[in-house]
Amino acid sequence: MKLFVSVDLEGVCGVVDERDTARDGPAARRARDHLRADLDAVLEGCLAAGADEVVVCDAHDDGRNLDPAGLPRRVTLVSGSPAPGSMFEGLGSGCDAALFVGYHARAGTAGAVLEHTWDHRIYEVRVGDLPVGEFGIAALLAGHFAVPAVYLSGDDKVVAEARALVAGIAATVVKTGIRREVAAWHAPEEARTRMRADVEAALRTPRKPAPLVWDGAPLRLTFTRVTYCDLAETCPGVVRLDGRTLEMSGASFADVYRTFLACLRLAGSEG
Repeated sequence: MKLFVSVDLEGVCGVVDERDTARDGPAARRARDHLRADLDAVLEGCLAAGADEVVVCDAHDDGRNLDPAGLPRRVTLVSGSPAPGSMFEGLGSGCDAALFVGYHARAGTAGAVLEHTWDHRIYEVRVGDLPVGEFGIAALLAGHFAVPAVYLSGDDKVVAEARALVAGIAATVVKTGIRREVAAWHAPEEARTRMRADVEAALRTPRKPAPLVWDGAPLRLTFTRVTYCDLAETCPGVVRLDGRTLEMSGASFADVYRTFLACLRLAGSEG
């Protein structure tokens, strides 16, 4: 069994403040310790369920948040930026399941801890009429490869978001969002015990969620400023709908995702 694990930072135990997500400083170092501890719990669940290979993508910021030292033998870490697949580098048709650790709710979600979609330049992403965040885009991309999204950890708001998109997805709530930088905590040790158990159960059950299937609807990307849209509209194949919104289509969701990433990079949203 080959697994893909995408690891973000805002949804891990112990993270609640923008200072936790910086590249350096005491708060950032503590946050990365929490990130590794959450990942270790998930990897224990993966290996206990019989995983032969686990590909981990360091999906936060510049992709340099995890030290490969001490990783289990069957685990490969993808790190650095800009990765061709960004947050989902390593996800492909050879994977049997996809897991998402430390995820956060989409931009604009009330009461969600550190909610955003990619970064401050993005106001909203929709696929057809459906607003999606990073998890929704991930699940659709996984669906393109016929890979089910089977597990997610984060705050209660992103768990609700994931369950609304993928029926039957297993999830662990590690904190309850109150405001953007306010949360009610679950003890990290207790949360990680549940994470390990939830991951193992999600992988052992024969009743896994079905892969999320894209219906062919175009993706609409709305920026926070007109300037970002000015830069991104130079991407071939996009249509500008208004001052801040671009629309993109493709033969597959993988094609749409590649165009989406190109727009973000042109707008300066990703290194």
